[in-house]
Amino acid sequence: MNEYQCIFCGEKMDSATQQITSLLVTTNWSVEAEEEDQQVFCHLKCLKEKCKNPENILLEEDE
Repeated sequence: MNEYQCIFCGEKMDSATQQITSLLVTTNWSVEAEEEDQQVFCHLKCLKEKCKNPENILLEEDE
């Protein structure tokens, strides 16, 4: 995969110039046989902006 798009702001992300952040979304967590996973991408800044408590995300963006 060479193209990434931020799930929050919708902007395309260039892996050559931007830090790509990936989230793994798992549904049906409590029933292992029914679990489904999907990987989504975002800017770390966008993720922190959407979080109620962004201080819980300890990762820092590369400058």
